[in-house]
Amino acid sequence: MNQQISIIAEIAQGYEGKPELARQLLSAAAAGGANAAKYQLVYADELATPDYQYYDLFKSLEMADDIWEDLASYAQEQKIELHLDIFGSRSLALAEKLKVGAVKLHGTDIANVGLLKAVAASQVDTVLLGAGGAFTDEIEQALEILANKSVVLLLGFQGYPTPDETNQISRVSLFKEKYVKIYPNTKIGFADHADPDSPLKFALGAAALGAGAVVLEKHITLGKVMKLEDHEAALNPDEFFEFSQVIRTCASAVGSTTEKEDFGMSQSEYDYRDMIRRHVVAARTLKSGDKMQATDVLLKRTSSQNAVTDLDQIYGKVLKSSVETNMPITNSSIG
Repeated sequence: MNQQISIIAEIAQGYEGKPELARQLLSAAAAGGANAAKYQLVYADELATPDYQYYDLFKSLEMADDIWEDLASYAQEQKIELHLDIFGSRSLALAEKLKVGAVKLHGTDIANVGLLKAVAASQVDTVLLGAGGAFTDEIEQALEILANKSVVLLLGFQGYPTPDETNQISRVSLFKEKYVKIYPNTKIGFADHADPDSPLKFALGAAALGAGAVVLEKHITLGKVMKLEDHEAALNPDEFFEFSQVIRTCASAVGSTTEKEDFGMSQSEYDYRDMIRRHVVAARTLKSGDKMQATDVLLKRTSSQNAVTDLDQIYGKVLKSSVETNMPITNSSIG
């Protein structure tokens, strides 16, 4: 069974408050193989006071509610989930109205008890909880408040782009062990902000997948040369498609393991096992009636079609007939 993963195309502020750009990015995310497209649902007054240096930028990102409604309908047409970053009661209310697949709480809000409780009381089913820069007590408090929701604890942070050595992907497996057992409604995800010109632009997500992440978030842009908002760690549409293909292939390779004797191995591995098994042959001339011990046999490849390949099948068994040195032991020759 292949590991079930979800890929989120992170658009963030890349739509720049332009409805047509928002649609084009959503279309690119769907064509790129993403399960969801995520935008920051920005209302300037939820993020900053008017004297803040980027207040006007936030204001320029605002779009009318009916535009978001059109975008939600377009997402359904494109068969991709719509996810929204929310920052206050107004954006939460619209997210509820749109019945989005998930809302994301940014790392800056992981200790925002008021907003956490509002989300917990909302009709939203799934919460992406940004844990970049968060401490243990903040994470645990947030998970307690959101205990009635499906939560994706999302590691990673935006460093425009994030230096490779600062990702601490080992935290994925730590969080899986530490939190998923206590909060079974929780999954671990990784927000990948690798340099898009780095060899790790695909490999970093694969490393997180191997560590146990089942949700991967990756920035997408229409073209890095356009230098749209949040392009610093974004992939072009063709690159995002390749990223999705690589990650899903890696997920298939990760697969799933059971505690059965054979670990749930595939038929291909069973065929490999049969192919590599050498035959049990006599280490010296053995006589009829001899009880075989470990020193009596060797493992070698032979032309026999019915030789024993499992040593445990012959230890302590009595030979029915004599076997010359280097001759294979067959099932018919043991009692």
